[in-house]
Amino acid sequence: MYAPAQRRTDTDSWVEDAACRTADPETFFPPAGGTDDEREATAKRLCAGCPVVEPCLREALSSQESTGIWGGLNVRERRELLRVAGTLGTISSDLAAFLANGGRRIDPHPRQRPAYVWFLRRHGWNSGRIAGALGLTFGQVQQAWRTAESASPYIPAPSARSPKSRARRGRTPRTQARATDLGRAS
Repeated sequence: MYAPAQRRTDTDSWVEDAACRTADPETFFPPAGGTDDEREATAKRLCAGCPVVEPCLREALSSQESTGIWGGLNVRERRELLRVAGTLGTISSDLAAFLANGGRRIDPHPRQRPAYVWFLRRHGWNSGRIAGALGLTFGQVQQAWRTAESASPYIPAPSARSPKSRARRGRTPRTQARATDLGRAS
């Protein structure tokens, strides 16, 4: 959703092509204290035909927009998209262990399905094999794949800081050497 001029301090090139540019902004923002399903459906229909729906959604996600329809998604849907994107970036170690274990059947929590399906498809598994391994129907695999694909551009980037190494408890090699030297001296 193109934000009204008084809210925007900059102009992005995609705004010029936004389908909502001439629409009533109230169409994209729910009334105070609730939602208006008809208004939301109208806004989403406009978004569905918009040539700049992706940059609009990226703008809403990057600015953590807390109201309105942006990029065809409402606030709850945008939060869910970010949650799924977060699981896509973190679930790979669990699945690597799954594959190392011979790919036996596992039961992921329904909220983890998109991440599992996305990971396995990216590792060459077909939908039938995924369905069998995860105990899902073909339709559930397809839905999880669509969800994962829509969330994949928003996978959080790894932090710039390097992970801190955990200090080992007990003696370090240096203190062990000192203890050995002290033992010899006595």
